[in-house]
Amino acid sequence: MIVDAHMHIEHEDPDVIYGMEKEAGVDKAVIWSIWNPSRESNELTLKAYKQHPDFFIPWGHVRPCDPYWKDELRRIAEDLKWTGLKLHFGEFTGKKVQTVSDLYARYKTGSLETETLFEILKAAQDYGLVTLIDCAGCYDVMSKVAEKFNRAPIIIAHLGSNPQYLGAFCELAKLKHVYLDVSFIHVYRMIRSAVHLAGADKLIWGSDGYWMHPPVELMKIKVLKLKEEEEKILGRNILRLLEER
Repeated sequence: MIVDAHMHIEHEDPDVIYGMEKEAGVDKAVIWSIWNPSRESNELTLKAYKQHPDFFIPWGHVRPCDPYWKDELRRIAEDLKWTGLKLHFGEFTGKKVQTVSDLYARYKTGSLETETLFEILKAAQDYGLVTLIDCAGCYDVMSKVAEKFNRAPIIIAHLGSNPQYLGAFCELAKLKHVYLDVSFIHVYRMIRSAVHLAGADKLIWGSDGYWMHPPVELMKIKVLKLKEEEEKILGRNILRLLEER
């Protein structure tokens, strides 16, 4: 089974996203929305899930600048009974409300609102949520997160988003609860390096759609000809985590 473990919906038509996934031969997809107010994000995800409940696996999102994020996180875990949460360090930078237009800024470690980040992560771990984090290349903060929050799985997006620290992020993945996703990797050979450094059991495939097209991202795995390791990366690892929730 092929599972796309990294799919966005930011106001797109869920049917269009579903069609993109089926074109790639994907069997299921983890879907979420970010860069929107917390409740709006989760309503977009809920809409997609309701249109294709046998295909989409909904995960939640909370934005730290929303004063109601605690209530929304409780709703995600207790009312909706979703199993995962997506966070992006880009939404924890500065005091102003962060939007998708801020995505291309280079996030500086010193500007991250780590107090709120740690508060949200503690709550997510209390609920037992799998948390996928785009750390925007901030290895030093991500290493603290990985060591401090070890009661539920943490997935680091994009192999950490900083090729210079690939080895260091792979070392983090040797912690029992830490995994790396291989979405949106321009230099596909880095994925082979990650297999060698972290092990195929710790890697999870995702397309980073809607921005990236799933068949293109899937081919980055296929051309590596990983044999039995491919099955783990393309679905078995994320399904195991979901079954344990």
